[in-house]
Parts: sequence; structure tokens; C-alpha cells
Amino acid sequence: MINLRVMIVEDDEFLLKKIGKILSREISNIYTFKNPIEAIGKVNEIKPDIIISDINMPEMNGVDMYKELKRNNFDIPIILASAFSEPEYFIEAIKLKVKKFIVKPIDLDELINELKQFEQELLNEKEAIKQERMLMMQSKMAAMGEMLANIAHQWRQPLNTISICASNIKLEKEFGKIIDEDNTLDSMVENIMNSIQYMDVTLNDFQSYLKPNNLESCFYIKDTLDKIEKLMFSQMKTYKIEKIKDIQDFHLCNYQNELIQVLINIEKNAIEELAKQDKERIIKVSTRKDTNNFIITIQDNAGGIPEEFIDKVFEPYFTTKKDKGTGIGLHMSRQIVENHLQGKLTVSNENFIHNDTSYYGAKFEIYLESLDEY
Repeated sequence: MINLRVMIVEDDEFLLKKIGKILSREISNIYTFKNPIEAIGKVNEIKPDIIISDINMPEMNGVDMYKELKRNNFDIPIILASAFSEPEYFIEAIKLKVKKFIVKPIDLDELINELKQFEQELLNEKEAIKQERMLMMQSKMAAMGEMLANIAHQWRQPLNTISICASNIKLEKEFGKIIDEDNTLDSMVENIMNSIQYMDVTLNDFQSYLKPNNLESCFYIKDTLDKIEKLMFSQMKTYKIEKIKDIQDFHLCNYQNELIQVLINIEKNAIEELAKQDKERIIKVSTRKDTNNFIITIQDNAGGIPEEFIDKVFEPYFTTKKDKGTGIGLHMSRQIVENHLQGKLTVSNENFIHNDTSYYGAKFEIYLESLDEY
């Protein structure tokens, strides 16, 4: 039994009953409609996996029905049946990317085979989505672990400041110096408040990054890059990495947290490579806009990706870090850019110039369509 929800739309009542009766022997759920308008009204309730429809019907032809469904945000595959006497509909139907044309009179065995194949495609697609979600979760969990380590590192200094100030206040009180003629107490209280504010802002930044981002928002790229700088501050400071910025600010509407995740993944990889070398460590972040795209570029001077690996870095589970790497960070970065941000992520090895010195390393570029600008 084929496990599909199939909607059939056919104005010929005799043919509709015949098709429905035969397909119901092979398919788990069949819904038949003589009227395409009635069928459109039931789509939200039935939620069909696929629609089989005649093209030429009196109240509304099959192409117009499909256009109406798309206008109502129903992206359901459709098979259109035609006696090939309606050529005026074909070009429009092809533009709408209908799944298949079948010729009348309908060969039901051929149709059943087509539905079996579609069921397998659907199963494969669901499995691919399941795998992508699993990889996304693994990537997010790995990021959460790194973010928690960053929080611990960034909070250590303000906590130390708070501890010292609190101890000094206690000592001032014990020695009877609470009068505070030289404003020592005011200074210590100010340090405490500044440290608490810093910790609060840091925590909000990390919470914002880890929060699910299901809706588009409009933002400036400079603000986004500033958030990333705060999130990555401790690692950059630990490994004495200089960040060079050449930012052309622009406004875009997209999934900001997903973009932040991608940029953090790329910067994190650059930091790990730079940490291995004793020479000057640089990450260069630049943005620009061309006719069709906003472009974000991240380069480092870690010597580049070996040529035998550069075509594999976006493959799932590929890593050169042995036991320390999962091989999902860059794979998920490309998946996010292509499937969520509707953009493109590329990598190459290139030189860049800074202070009249040439540096060589990996160059990642994110292309986002500028059509989204408001």
C-alpha cells in the first residue's frame, strides 16, 4: 500500500469514480473532487501530499487552480492530465514547475508507478531533513559548549573585580574608614556596577545567539559584526589575534542569528588554525556590495587550506582536527547559507595586504542577495 494522501480533481464524474476506485486499492488515502474550487477549499483540511488534476475543466482549469494554490502558499506537487489538445496551458504550467504531465486516457498502471516513485522521493526528502536537523542540533550543541566556555572566560575578570571591591568595602568598614573622604568607596561601587552591567550585557548577547530564530528581521551588518566581536572577544584576546575591519555598512532583512552562527563557525576555525602558529596572527573581516549581492569576507593568515582538502571542507563529518573536530561546522554553515539565508558560501586560498605586508590564508565569502534590502 502506497502511504500517500492523494487529491484527485476531475470534472468527468464517471472518470473520477473510476480513477478513485482503482487508486484506492493501492493508495492509503484518496480524496476525489469534481469541482476545483471545492478542492481548493479542502486543501488546508486534507493536507494532500500530491494532487492529480485534469487541465481542461469548465469552472477553473488545472493550471489556474495550481496558481491559486501557490498564491495561498500551498506548495503541493501536482500531476496534470491532458489530452494534449490544450497547448495554451503547457508553457504556463512548465513555468509553474508542475511535477508531471500525463496523457489522457490515463494509464493507471503508469500513474501508480509514478506515485510509488513519488512516495520514495518523499521518504528520501524527509530523511534528508531529519539528518539536516540532527546535524543542526549537533552544531548548535557544540556552539553552546564553546559559548559557555566563553562566558566563563569573559566573566572571570569582572567577578574578580567585584570580589576585590566587596572585600575592600568590608575592610574600609572594619578600619573605620567608611566616611569615604577620598571617594574610595564611590570608586569601588562604580567598579562593581560597571562589572555587573558588563556581565548582564554579555549574558544577553549569548542568550540572543542561542535563541531559535524562526522569523526574518531587518538589521545592519555592522551591528551584527559587533555582536560577533563581543562573543569571540575572549578567544581573540587569549591567542593575541589582531582583527582588521574594512566594513561597508548595509541594511538587510534575513535570519540574523543564523548568519551569526555561520560567521562564528568560520572565525572559530580561523582562530584554531592561527593558534598553531607563532608568527603574527590576523583575521580580516570586510564587507562590500555589488549589483546583486551583499558580500561578507573573512580571511586569515594561517597559510591556507591544503589543496587536497579545499574541495572537501563543506562535506559532512570531514575534519583535519582528528579527535578534536566533528566535521559539521562548515557543512552546516553552507547548509544554513544556502537553505536558510538563500545565499552562497565559497572558500579559496588568497593573499591580502595589510600595512604594506602580504599575508596568505583561507578566504571565506558569503553572498546574500541585495534584493532583500528595505
